[in-house]
Amino acid sequence: MMGDSDLSNRRDITLALLRKRSEHNENLVSTLEELALHQEELEAIGPVLGRTCGKTLKILLLQNNVISRMDPAELRFFKRLEYLNLALNNIKRVEGLERCECLRKLDLTLNFIDVEDLERSVDELLEVQNLKELYLMGNPCCYDETHVEAGKISQQEQVGGAIKGWAGCRPYVIARLPQLESLDGKEVARSERIAARQRLSKLTSELCGLVQERRKGEVFAKEKSCRKLELETATIAECATDVSYDREDENPIDDNELTTHSPSVRARISREMATQREAKDSKERANLPRYRGEKEFDNEQKEAVQRAREREAKLEENGEIRQCNEGKLTFAFDESTVPGSILLFVDVQRYLSTSLIDVDVHPTYISIVIKSKILRLTLPAEVKAEKAEAERSTVTGKLVVTMPKVDPEENMLAVRAAERARERQNDATRVTVDEGVLRAGRKGNKTISSRKVGRIGLASDMLHDASTAAGTRLKGAVRIDDLVRGKCNEEDRSRNESFDMKALSSRRKDLQGHDVYDSDDDVPPPLL
Repeated sequence: MMGDSDLSNRRDITLALLRKRSEHNENLVSTLEELALHQEELEAIGPVLGRTCGKTLKILLLQNNVISRMDPAELRFFKRLEYLNLALNNIKRVEGLERCECLRKLDLTLNFIDVEDLERSVDELLEVQNLKELYLMGNPCCYDETHVEAGKISQQEQVGGAIKGWAGCRPYVIARLPQLESLDGKEVARSERIAARQRLSKLTSELCGLVQERRKGEVFAKEKSCRKLELETATIAECATDVSYDREDENPIDDNELTTHSPSVRARISREMATQREAKDSKERANLPRYRGEKEFDNEQKEAVQRAREREAKLEENGEIRQCNEGKLTFAFDESTVPGSILLFVDVQRYLSTSLIDVDVHPTYISIVIKSKILRLTLPAEVKAEKAEAERSTVTGKLVVTMPKVDPEENMLAVRAAERARERQNDATRVTVDEGVLRAGRKGNKTISSRKVGRIGLASDMLHDASTAAGTRLKGAVRIDDLVRGKCNEEDRSRNESFDMKALSSRRKDLQGHDVYDSDDDVPPPLL
């Protein structure tokens, strides 16, 4: 029985591990049919695997771990499981497979199933009616014929009274499991099955004898270990009383010393490897860029808002407000759309959460904290802070703050902007007209005096002033009095001469000077 501390420190299958190994199934755990969890230093299967994907799982690969027990409570969910691989683990007895109705292949290679647990393991496998393939090679109960033929070990090699291997393991398993078709990768022939059934009673009695000898060997080994422990304790006590004893004289630990193949040794080595892996992973995670989610951004936003408000309170006490734009956001003021109010437009990221935006309006300035970045601006006019409204576009994400003015007639921003726009427009119009006239003069091979250019520029200024006074822009052909006259009288002729303008006629004349009129007859000329 494992204590509470051992259960809490036990490494078993977790949901995070399942999601990590379910990439082939688009990280969907509930519909997994095949799962590979080899070389994960697992000590148990755990309850998570069966409750998440136990009903759909067909292939489960758990080889090269340190799983010590096949817990029935953990395996009862795998009713559709067809292949279970538990090779290279610390399993001592087969159990918990009575609910695995569809199991066809079971791999228990290189575990610790000994002769004393072989009978109960076979009784458990007898309940699995669909089992066709079984692998038991490498277990203490199995007898390796290839090593005996090569002269490496004898049939009954004893080490401290413990018997290794049993030559009757294969026929005993074949005789007890009639549904089995293959054992250790070798097909079970009909003749081999008949011979095994004939020897079953003899093999059973032989197995009981081996179990008794095995237990005697365990008692002998236990007594030997107790005597060794007492001797080591006495040696340590004697060395503690001896002042001249130097611990450096002890034999140093050899890192290349061979270890025994036992479940406890494998578990200890596995824990050391898991600790090293965790240290390596933690070091790699520390070097990775930190991932920040919505919760972290919310905390940073609250801290930034608190700092900004405290700083603004100090600035108000000193009577100075400093503008800043930490996020380098694009913004614009507008006073003409809503008369008597100031509108502030701020370009905010479209998909930024509104919870990361904090707006604070004061009579003379506005402070906005957007994703921990401060935008503080002084207002062109004093506003009513308590009536200000902040809205955000659901399409573009743009932030719009509407602030009513204390004095609706105060419109200095619009006036200054209009003056600057008119000055720029006047300069651009004058330069355009001058360049056009000079370009036309060059194309006609004529030289236009600067006096004429000045007069034309003066006319363009008159046109622009007239359009500005009317409040609308002139478009298309426009008849302006005092510049173009319908009748050319003496007074107009003198005016045109002052502008260097000459009256022209569209009538044609022949060589003798007579007027030529176009004929309006519709009769076609005669054909020759």
